[in-house]
Amino acid sequence: MVNANTLPDKTRNYGLDNLKLVICLIVVIVHTTLPYTHLNTIWYFTPSLPGESMPINILINTNQLLSMPIFFIVAGYFVPTSYDKQGFGLFVWKKTKRLLIPAFIILALCMIFIQEPMFHVWFLQMLFLFCLIYALFRKLTQWKIREDYQLNISYPALFGCFILLCAVNLFVRQFCYVNHYTVLFKVFYCEPARFAEYFLTFLFGVVARRLGWFKKDSIALVIGTIITLILNSIIMGLYINEYNYIGSRLFTILEACYVIFGAYIIIWIFNKFLNKSTSFIASLSENSLGIYLFHMPLLYYVQNYTKTWEIYFPLKLALIILSVIGASYLLSFLLRKSKFIRGFI
Repeated sequence: MVNANTLPDKTRNYGLDNLKLVICLIVVIVHTTLPYTHLNTIWYFTPSLPGESMPINILINTNQLLSMPIFFIVAGYFVPTSYDKQGFGLFVWKKTKRLLIPAFIILALCMIFIQEPMFHVWFLQMLFLFCLIYALFRKLTQWKIREDYQLNISYPALFGCFILLCAVNLFVRQFCYVNHYTVLFKVFYCEPARFAEYFLTFLFGVVARRLGWFKKDSIALVIGTIITLILNSIIMGLYINEYNYIGSRLFTILEACYVIFGAYIIIWIFNKFLNKSTSFIASLSENSLGIYLFHMPLLYYVQNYTKTWEIYFPLKLALIILSVIGASYLLSFLLRKSKFIRGFI
């Protein structure tokens, strides 16, 4: 446990730990609210009572732009040092234990008790694939970079990442549609339209770790990034409506800009101002994987159980969110009491 307002491990990045936790909780909230919007196309629950709808499509679209790419950036950020310490075999085995095996177990349990798969585990499967690609690259090339090699973040570097991501997305989106998932062998879930985007953001995190990008202060970059995000938000408000303008070239460009610049400013803020922890926050952070794994099956039961509750809708929604987050955390916390299970979640 971590004592309140202390940082016993001076080398640990609590800012990124806190960011992962916040994004995990946002994902739970978005998954809870999604059935009550016009975006509910493929979901496990359909509300039946009148008035249970929320016009927050732009909010959900904005969350989809940033949450998962930031997850991949942060995951990529920790990969190089993990591989350096563990080597190829141990690195791949630990990623298998922490990503692939839990995903398959959750899929199997959902197929047994819910009679349909919960495809939220696609993130774990895709992250495992990216880690495996990185490990194979390191193994085959014996590629190394000195740990003391540092380079401050720069506009040309970010702009280059933006151009690359934009070009790849523009090409891929000619053949694949956003929010259309491909299922391989009934267990591997993938969104082809965003596969390249997620892989590039993962690599962005890897490079950021090696070059120390998130450790440097650059006020000019922060101001420029904020201005960019404000301008993009205005354009998004004009062009994105409830029918999703996500197939257009304009949206693809905006998406690439949001991913690179938006992710950087959010990570910078957490590193600069939120790089601290308490025992409770640390406990939540330690159980973030468990919360992510368990929230969808629990949400399925909670939403269907409360489907006929005729109470004030915002209150009902808040109760659902709090109960799902609380139950997911408690289940993860209790399971992690076992040293064996703790190795997986």
